[in-house]
Amino acid sequence: MCATGVALCGIVATAGGVDQQGFHLPAVRHLLATAPALDVVGLPTATGPLYHLLVAAVAGPAGVGDAGIQIVGALFAAALAALALWHVRALPNPAHRVLAVAPLLLSAYFWQSALWMLTDDAAVLFGLAAVLVALSGSTTRQQLAAGLLIAAAIATRQNFVWLLAPVCAHYLLPLADRPAAVRGAALARVGGPGVATLALLIWLWGGLTPPAGREFNAAALSPTAPAFAAAVTAVFALPILLAVVDGWAPLRRHLPVAVTVGLLAAAPAVVFTSSATVAPDQSRRGGLVWSLVAVAPDVMNRSPMLVALAFTGGAVTTLLCVALPRSLAVLLSVSVLALATVTVAGAQLYQKYVELPLGMLALVIVAQLFAAGRIRRTWPLVALAVLQAVITAAVVGLPILRAVA
Repeated sequence: MCATGVALCGIVATAGGVDQQGFHLPAVRHLLATAPALDVVGLPTATGPLYHLLVAAVAGPAGVGDAGIQIVGALFAAALAALALWHVRALPNPAHRVLAVAPLLLSAYFWQSALWMLTDDAAVLFGLAAVLVALSGSTTRQQLAAGLLIAAAIATRQNFVWLLAPVCAHYLLPLADRPAAVRGAALARVGGPGVATLALLIWLWGGLTPPAGREFNAAALSPTAPAFAAAVTAVFALPILLAVVDGWAPLRRHLPVAVTVGLLAAAPAVVFTSSATVAPDQSRRGGLVWSLVAVAPDVMNRSPMLVALAFTGGAVTTLLCVALPRSLAVLLSVSVLALATVTVAGAQLYQKYVELPLGMLALVIVAQLFAAGRIRRTWPLVALAVLQAVITAAVVGLPILRAVA
């Protein structure tokens, strides 16, 4: 309903609206204009083509205009919200259901992708579905289903290749004592579709993005990315740790490891340039973390704020993994490592690249902890939900109000 109103009123606001007009709406128009050729090489975007292909497949036969195309694009966000709510449906307390979905569904980046044409919510939809399938069982059919969903996420946003690592780890670790042929077959089912999809896109494009997108995120590397990913992780991991911990004594013996991981996470922010940038340099600006970095002092183009946040993220995530059940600990730890690695490959460290995957993981983790009766206090999760809501109101809500005023 919100997306329909924004589309019909022609409201273009926030970075989401700008990206819609500059990249994703033209990409769908391009596919409609070149149909039935399906030219995925000439797309004026840096992302995968699946979102644009699916939107064009619905919007084309319907004969709708730009507003209709935008509304069709919003269906992915609606499906993502429906899947999230479906996943928490068994929690008996409505407040617990709200707190479980809040990290994702109250994110400003979820709403930007819901109100305007962005590929983020579509990729998260496929990614969340893959994680839920993986956690539901390990039959051959479930492994293949998870692999195909990961492939769909990669075909939507190439950086979702990170999801291969945690889902493969989830399936392979219980098979450590099985014959190599069994492990290899499982790996092929889970990882094969995603690897094949990425390889096909690289072959078609001659690189990691369509030719039109190479001057943007694929133009350079970001060695500060691991510290940035750890800093964003701190925003989600700290509230969950505070909510689940039942006394700090059992965690004290793990402090040396946590401190070591924190130092390793913070190191890139010390070794490489980590200060916030200003327009037109988009590489390190926007979002909560870079906003905090921007208002804090720098030392030789290094940000003590980012160092502190990255250390906190690394240390807290380590302690949280100790407190979580093994399957969730593997999912979280491998995901954060994979996200930190994949984001190095892009020139732009936008917070949404890390926040939306972490919001998705937070939903899964918090829901399972509530179901197991492991949440000791809810105020940290309430604080996280309030933070997400306030940021969304400021980043998305206010620009819309200004546009219609």
